[in-house]
Amino acid sequence: MAKNKPLPTAPRWVQNLRNMMEDQGFNPRSLSLKAGLNPTAVRDMFEGRSRFPRYDTAMALAEALHTTPARLMCDPESPESNEPKAPNFDQDTELLAEIITRLQEVSADKDRKLAPRDFAAMVLTIYRRIRESEDRKKKISTIRPQIHDLLEYEMLRRNRPSAKKTK
Repeated sequence: MAKNKPLPTAPRWVQNLRNMMEDQGFNPRSLSLKAGLNPTAVRDMFEGRSRFPRYDTAMALAEALHTTPARLMCDPESPESNEPKAPNFDQDTELLAEIITRLQEVSADKDRKLAPRDFAAMVLTIYRRIRESEDRKKKISTIRPQIHDLLEYEMLRRNRPSAKKTK
């Protein structure tokens, strides 16, 4: 039997870990170090010294393997394991933070207090527009104008006369 190979009865997560590790060109030591674990952590898992890792350990391994703890720990045939991870998660986080910051600034400048639901809807609208754009960098520069347009629309929507007829 080859060294460090999981036994056929190894838990699914150990098999997933080995497959992902090999697919991405890691060995047990390099993956352990990439995940910020002790150098023998992954080897110990393969040898059965860890029945089920703590969440922080699973999270560190998942991040090193560009996946999620859920995908690492589940059966690869399950539906949630077949969904690809968002390709630019860090960029999306930065984009969302930028949109939220700009919306807060503009609404404060216009002295507009937004309900949480309206705030979230505006953030989501701008985020989707930028994500769907071919030239994402160019679209990021349009965050402020989009916010101004959405705030203007919201003011018009709230101040319009009721469409209901009184009898």
